Amino acid sequence: MPANTPEEAAHAHARATVAVELGTVIRGMTPEALARAMQLGNTEWRLSGYELTAQAQDGNDYVFDIRYETDVGPLPLRYRFREIDSAWKVVDIEKAS
Repeated sequence: MPANTPEEAAHAHARATVAVELGTVIRGMTPEALARAMQLGNTEWRLSGYELTAQAQDGNDYVFDIRYETDVGPLPLRYRFREIDSAWKVVDIEKAS
């Protein structure tokens, strides 16, 4: 079921990331966001959970911090979601503090 809100989209993206549902993860990102994600580093972390915190609305974008629990410690990332063609997509991702 498609996400109706940016927060639902952020949770769906995080759940898919933890479950290693790569098709779902990639479909939920713009090509630019996928390229940014690939620049972040190691793709071999084992994820066991996540915590999501809403940060702000910036124009049409919604910013969320998602802190993944991994086998090597926490991985905090900041995501920017935007509605594109009636679907919420990740448009940017970066490491968060």
